Amino acid sequence: MQLRDLALKEVSRQVERKIIKDIPLQQREKINAIVTCISTNSKSAANIIRKSSRIVAANNSKWYVLYVQTPKESIDNIDSKEQRLLINNFKMATELGANVIKKSNKDIAKAIAEITEENEVELIVMGMPSFSLYQRLHGNLFTELLDYTSKNNVDILIISNDEKNKK
Repeated sequence: MQLRDLALKEVSRQVERKIIKDIPLQQREKINAIVTCISTNSKSAANIIRKSSRIVAANNSKWYVLYVQTPKESIDNIDSKEQRLLINNFKMATELGANVIKKSNKDIAKAIAEITEENEVELIVMGMPSFSLYQRLHGNLFTELLDYTSKNNVDILIISNDEKNKK
């Protein structure tokens, strides 16, 4: 039974690769892919990864976990504990079946848009963004991301931070 399932999955992957290669995106639907965006906030990232895993399983989707490393979060600027927790989240995502993508870019929204387009993503899963007053007055990542998604038929799912709701 398991061997037959593996064979069927491999055949479906080969058919999918051939469709992607031979038929232009304008003439077909996007593949059913989901990208989960995480940050160095280890508790919320772990929560987002776990919830995304359940969504992916329910939708039988390809799954990517994306971490965009900004210059502010370079190896020199974050402590070893945060680095270790981030690596643990990468490991958990991989164990749950995700393809982990680490991208360096100062423009987080642009990096998310690039990965979304490259992988034909239909759903972006992310945590609740936090904004400073300056960001609210001068635009921010979330506004840029909303502009991109509305133009490219991509949905965004915001996962609440359970830690704030627990009493």
